Amino acid sequence: MPAAPRVAIGGFMLESNCHAPVATEAEFRAAVYAEGEDILADLARPAPRMPATLWGFWKAMNDAGDWVPVPLVMTSAGASGSVEQGFFDRTVDQMCRRLRAALPVDAVFLSQHGAAIATVEPDPDGVVFQRIRAVVGPDVPIVATLDLHANMSRRMVAEPDALVVYRRNPHVDMAERGADCACILRRMLAGMRTAKAYAKLPIIPPSVTQNTSEGPYA
Repeated sequence: MPAAPRVAIGGFMLESNCHAPVATEAEFRAAVYAEGEDILADLARPAPRMPATLWGFWKAMNDAGDWVPVPLVMTSAGASGSVEQGFFDRTVDQMCRRLRAALPVDAVFLSQHGAAIATVEPDPDGVVFQRIRAVVGPDVPIVATLDLHANMSRRMVAEPDALVVYRRNPHVDMAERGADCACILRRMLAGMRTAKAYAKLPIIPPSVTQNTSEGPYA
């Protein structure tokens, strides 16, 4: 019988507005911040604090069969200003340290937002993907969720193997999109591979495209 796949999970989520105050470490820790086994303990609660995308992925993976989750770091500050560069650097360093210590892994799932800015780095999401890819190498699948208004950079397309975006605003489908990632990842572990198509990047969708045909914003 094949061994249960070892899948690293984590993420860094921030929707930045340059007119808002800098998002500090204290802000992230007050909202969502967990490392290692604390992530799994929270996901097992009736009402997890972890993002719904991560919970949806975790539940769908559990429902689909055996697997071994390898928790890294998960943090989110919702909508705020640019993240303080030092905190962002330390967070990504910790994600990579935990990942290196847990190798080998068969895949990685990242719960991202896609519209983060740091006080120095203009593309934090691209940095997360690039740093994780550098640890696991070119052949380990990386899948991730993004907000539907993510600002896509070339690194954000080049490094992961699959990106799944929310379809609704308000984002009532986050758990479903995490579950989509689990389905894609299971298929990739069974041999499916994805292809990349590069558009003119970065892609910054106009706000009108965030409207949906259902719900409060219809």
